[in-house]
Amino acid sequence: MDRVKRDVRVAVVGAGGAAQVVHLPILKRLPDLEVTALLDTQVEKARTIAERFGVPHVARELGELPAEVHVDAALVCTPNDTHAAVVRDALERGVHVLCERPLAPGSEEAARLIHLAEKANRQLMVAMNQRFRFDVRAIQQFMASGELGEVLFVRSVWLTRSQGRPKHGWRRDPKRAGGGVLMDLGVQALDVALWLLGYPDVERVTASMHSTSGVEDSAFAFLALAGGVTLSVEVSWELRSERDRHSLLVLGTLGSATTSPFRVRKDMETGPLDVAPPLDVDEAGLYRASYRQEWAEFLRFVRGEKPLEVQGEQVRLMQTLEACYRSAREGREVAI
Repeated sequence: MDRVKRDVRVAVVGAGGAAQVVHLPILKRLPDLEVTALLDTQVEKARTIAERFGVPHVARELGELPAEVHVDAALVCTPNDTHAAVVRDALERGVHVLCERPLAPGSEEAARLIHLAEKANRQLMVAMNQRFRFDVRAIQQFMASGELGEVLFVRSVWLTRSQGRPKHGWRRDPKRAGGGVLMDLGVQALDVALWLLGYPDVERVTASMHSTSGVEDSAFAFLALAGGVTLSVEVSWELRSERDRHSLLVLGTLGSATTSPFRVRKDMETGPLDVAPPLDVDEAGLYRASYRQEWAEFLRFVRGEKPLEVQGEQVRLMQTLEACYRSAREGREVAI
């Protein structure tokens, strides 16, 4: 007799914009999943949002939920400075964790959390949704197959419009955010580029940053990677444009690839030819789909459909970010 498939019970920790705009609308549409609790230190705010999305339980933290409320997985989308404590609490309670980036403000704390996840035999996954974009995945396949030849250079850019972006709040507080735009957009712009390359070691970093507030509003970094690849990362909150801009460029000896627009050009007998598969959705569609695919991957771990994975690259990612901040602060190249 087949065993009845039970819903995965998810607690959302943090009732801010990421939860309301991105995660809760997706979670409420996923099959075999129940959002069983919404947790936030602002309980009344959480209760209002829970009513909107039909979430049955509200509390400040996991430990305040009634004993009969069971949680299989937790989504952590609280401010950066609270990630480590919330993740630690969930893992110690035997709960799988999907944590919004960054995992922790520094590499040492990230390493401790990953070790704790291994000890607890639970999945700890960092929400790097750019890895799950259709165009990024397609480029990764062309790179892995060798069709672009030897990769020489990768450029990762994420620029957001200055208009409408809050000038205050925890993201502008270095003690709470751990940094500015580099810790906000740069952590994912850097991660997706390194992921495409198979996460090689970063050997040297040169970075510069510019600030109009308490944290950097723009950051630019050049990274020399093991194997001779050069990586450029450019992020800013100060774009004057009609829309945000996010793009990747991969330059190889036999071809090149870009997102925005999505193009894959490789050498053929008749000359360079665009061999990119058709893309029938716009940027917004790619963005939404990437989060759905991210959740699908995380739920495979939770349901035991995939063996648990140790995301040790997140420690090296934070070490690289720390080197970028040191380079900008000291005005010199930093070896890792």
